[in-house]
Amino acid sequence: MQRRDLLNSAALGALALTSGLVSAQTPARNLRVLVPTGPGGITDTMQRAALPVVEKELGQTVVLDYKPGAAGIAAIQTGLGSPADGSTVIGVYTSLAFNPWTYSKLSYDTFKDLEMVSLLVNIPLVLAVGPAVPVKTMSELVAWGRANPGKLTIAASGLGGGSHLGGLLLSMSGGFDVTVVPYKGGAAALPDLLAGRVALMLDAYQTLRPHAESGRLTLLGVSSPRRQEFAPDLPPISDTLPGYSTASWQGVAVRAGTPAAEKERISRAYARAMRDPAIRANLIAQGLEPVGSTPKEFTDVLQADYEKWGPVIRKAGLKND
Repeated sequence: MQRRDLLNSAALGALALTSGLVSAQTPARNLRVLVPTGPGGITDTMQRAALPVVEKELGQTVVLDYKPGAAGIAAIQTGLGSPADGSTVIGVYTSLAFNPWTYSKLSYDTFKDLEMVSLLVNIPLVLAVGPAVPVKTMSELVAWGRANPGKLTIAASGLGGGSHLGGLLLSMSGGFDVTVVPYKGGAAALPDLLAGRVALMLDAYQTLRPHAESGRLTLLGVSSPRRQEFAPDLPPISDTLPGYSTASWQGVAVRAGTPAAEKERISRAYARAMRDPAIRANLIAQGLEPVGSTPKEFTDVLQADYEKWGPVIRKAGLKND
């Protein structure tokens, strides 16, 4: 073989080796994201908003697979039945911290079978009052509730969720009785709130905003410790009830045992999406607070919520079979 042929052969071999390395480093498979709610809700909207950046960062196509039901448990069970190789991400929300307290038996161990990847958004809840109670501020509500024991009701988007527990915490913090009335979602509760059949409701800003703008509801405060960009004039409830704080959140997790490099790679992609200016503006306009945390930061939030809400749930006697 001539010298030129040897050089050409070596160059081709090096090119093939380099191509093989690039191919090995670029995931060829899709990333399946198990969405714990149905299409069209906040979770779906958030995931779709993040898709372009996440796909670009990962170099993968993201496929949304809807697994609604049972306080997020359906998505978790599906994820735990999938390989722990980073090809499947499990969408989780606030109920992940509540389920160990509210369910007598769970098919998984929250802190052993799952690993957190990123807290994507906080969803500060807004407290609204309808025509059933003649108040316009949190201070007036506290005074009215104490003067009218047993007459305050609050709609909850299902048992054991953020709005339900937020209502119980409102009662405990305010020193007045509140009867929780469960509904199958905020949309189902709205007609009764607007008609005055139920007095209060804690829900996402985007659900309540149109009715506040029309004057049919009054927004009393936001459940986060600070004011929010989506409603900068709305004071925190904690300004009246010190220490009061409740919010829903959305995040992503993986099955325990997933390689750390895969977990970190996915976490970075979602964090980049939550920092993207266009995505942030979109989510904030819908009443969400973009975060995009590290796995450890999300783990810490989960642990803190688990410990915070356990006593509230026990006191309320909430337990599902």
